Amino acid sequence: MEKEFLDKQLASQNSKIKELEKSNQELIDDMASTFEEGFKEALAQATCENPEINTSNCDPGNQIVDGKVVPLDLGE
Repeated sequence: MEKEFLDKQLASQNSKIKELEKSNQELIDDMASTFEEGFKEALAQATCENPEINTSNCDPGNQIVDGKVVPLDLGE
C-alpha cells in the first residue's frame, strides 16, 4: 500500500515538473521573440534617423570586437 501511494505521488510530481518545464520553455521563447522584435525596431529607428546607414550585418547574434561586427562567441 505504501508503495502504491509513493508511486502515485511520484507520478504526480513528475507531471508537475513536465508542466513547469513546458511553461518555462514558453517563457524563454516569448522573451527571445520580444528581444528580437525590439532589436528590429531599434534598427528601423536607426535607419529612419540615418538613411545612409548600412545595417545589413547587424544581427542580435553579432557583437563588436576591435571595432568590427563579428559573430557572437557564446563560449566565453
